[in-house]
Amino acid sequence: MRAGFEEIVSGWALISGLDDITNRIERAAAWTKENGPLLPDEQATIELMIQSQIARGFDLGEDLDDG
Repeated sequence: MRAGFEEIVSGWALISGLDDITNRIERAAAWTKENGPLLPDEQATIELMIQSQIARGFDLGEDLDDG
């Protein structure tokens, strides 16, 4: 995992807020745009983050499709 990416996602599993994980995913997407395709471990991390984001949204009763 590259340092810049790791800085963005570090500790993501320890936070409980939907807004924070969404912000980290967005920041990681911007970082990826600047730094090229994700490495396999980075891709796996993002996939876990997105799955967690969806689960947290369901827990909160939010419709994530409404943006």
